[in-house]
Amino acid sequence: MDTKTRILQQASDMFTRYGIRSITMDEIARSIGISKRTLYESYSNKEDLLSYCIEFQYQENLKFRNTIVSTYENDPLEIIYQHFRQALIILNGLHPNFFNDLQKYHPRIWKEQIENRQEESIAFTTSMIELGASKGIFLDNKHPEILSTMIHSVMQMMTLDNIFPETKYPRSEVIRQVLLNFIRGLATEEGLKQIDEKFNQNPYPGN
Repeated sequence: MDTKTRILQQASDMFTRYGIRSITMDEIARSIGISKRTLYESYSNKEDLLSYCIEFQYQENLKFRNTIVSTYENDPLEIIYQHFRQALIILNGLHPNFFNDLQKYHPRIWKEQIENRQEESIAFTTSMIELGASKGIFLDNKHPEILSTMIHSVMQMMTLDNIFPETKYPRSEVIRQVLLNFIRGLATEEGLKQIDEKFNQNPYPGN
């Protein structure tokens, strides 16, 4: 693995786990075992490194999505279940202020790499709802993109500590309640049976 990739992997982990503002370039360099000079030769400043980290995470998530789609291409419920599992893993490890700090202190990155990609994510979720309807798992809906937009907005809200403080609501339970009730609301009678069977096998699939 080359130095740039090692930096991206470690910095991404540190930013998401400990928060963007609390991590310095010095700490990143020390954690990898490289000099600060080597770090700055690869990434000119913290903003530059953060931007590459967000892109790195996006590409990794895209690889995961493509893998599960190719593996379960005719099973929208399994695809959604695997996304549910991945969301738990990611959001459980995310610092409560990560998205707040990204939006407030790094607005360019937020707009270019988060906001501008929402349409693509919403389109994918819409396609899964439509596929589920074609399989008789979900109810037919004239505007599935409205439902997709809604759940993506709620997903962002779930990361806000002032709305769901972790001291009061375990994040895994918030995610479970929101996503499970969302997909149950989409379901036909047959879909409900499949959903309850699949999700009750492991109500916290990220664990």
